[in-house]
Amino acid sequence: MLHILKHELRLIFREPRFWIPFIVPPVIFAVSQMIAVRHYGEYVMEGMEGYLMLLLGCLMAPMGAPLAADSFAGERERKSLELLQLLPIKPSKLFWGKLLAVMPFSTFFAVIVQCAYWFGQPMISQETALAAIIGAISVSLLVNAFTLLVSLRVKTVRAATQSVLFLIIPLMFSVQLCFETFLAGLTIPLATLAVSVLVIIVSVRIGLRRFVQM
Repeated sequence: MLHILKHELRLIFREPRFWIPFIVPPVIFAVSQMIAVRHYGEYVMEGMEGYLMLLLGCLMAPMGAPLAADSFAGERERKSLELLQLLPIKPSKLFWGKLLAVMPFSTFFAVIVQCAYWFGQPMISQETALAAIIGAISVSLLVNAFTLLVSLRVKTVRAATQSVLFLIIPLMFSVQLCFETFLAGLTIPLATLAVSVLVIIVSVRIGLRRFVQM
C-alpha cells in the first residue's frame, strides 16, 4: 500500500496540470475582491468576511475532483487498470494506496487558503472562522466521496469530472442561501461534518467492494 501511495504522489508532483486548480482559484478570488472593494468601497464588504471565507474554502474543495477522478477512471482510460490488478498486491491495499494519495489534497489546500484569508482579515471571529473551515472540510469530503464512486463507474476522467458538477452546483447554491445560519455557531457545521464523514466511510466501503470485484 505504501508503495502505491508513494507512486501516486510522485505522479501528482510531476504533473503540473494537477496543481493549476489549486493556484488559480484563490488568485482570481483575491483579485476580484480587491476590484470589488476598490470599485464599491469597503463598506459594501463589511460583515461579509465570514461568508467570503466559507465561499473560498468551498470553491477550493472541488479542485481535488480531477485527482480523485484520475485515480481509477484515468487508469481505465490509459488501459493500465488491468495491469495494476495483476500486481502481487491485494486489491484492498492497491485501493487504499491510490485513495490516500489523492484524498487529503483538496482538504489541505482549502484549509490553507482559508487560514491565509483569515490572517488577512483579523476581524473574523474565531467561531466564524472555525465554522467556515469545518464547512470547507465537509464539502471536500462530500466531493471526494462522490468523485470516488463516479470514477469507479465511468471510463474517462472527463466523464468523471463533469459528473461532479451535479454535486458541486447544489453545494454552491446551499452556501449562497444558508451561509448566515451555517456561520451562526458551531452546531450546524459540526453536524454537517459528522454527516460528511459518515458519507465518505460508506462511499469508501462501497468503492472498495466494487474495486475488489472488478
